[in-house]
Amino acid sequence: MQRHNDQNHGDSDNEAVLNEVVRNTEMGKNTTEQLIHITDDRQLKASLLNQQRQFRQLNQRAHTALAALGTHGHGQGRMAKMAAHMGIASKTMTDKSSRNLADMLIQGATQGYTDCEMARRDHPDASAGAMQLLDELQTLEQDIAREMKNYL
Repeated sequence: MQRHNDQNHGDSDNEAVLNEVVRNTEMGKNTTEQLIHITDDRQLKASLLNQQRQFRQLNQRAHTALAALGTHGHGQGRMAKMAAHMGIASKTMTDKSSRNLADMLIQGATQGYTDCEMARRDHPDASAGAMQLLDELQTLEQDIAREMKNYL
């Protein structure tokens, strides 16, 4: 990745990292919302509601940080949202078991963790505050994957 010799490249790194947090947390919010309506497992539903709350909080904090930079978040595009929604619908059409939902959540959390790691490596000049949100999101993704293993 080639850098220009301007003093504002840290701002673009901040924006990129914060936008990754926004995209990732939107995917988490949307996925948990959809799965909450699919599962009949009360314990899993409670976990999904907790996950959704945490994704919302991180999303809100990332939007606030982006506003402080004088910009706004670029979340999931319409096509990405639709593709994710259709993917979940097709994967749960014949199997709404807690095991299947947990497997989907583990895959999503693993992808989310990986996306965060790539953002970290691609934007090393992001501020400590932006990286802190990324760290919190990665910890959340790890916690989700670990918790969902109990449903396999």
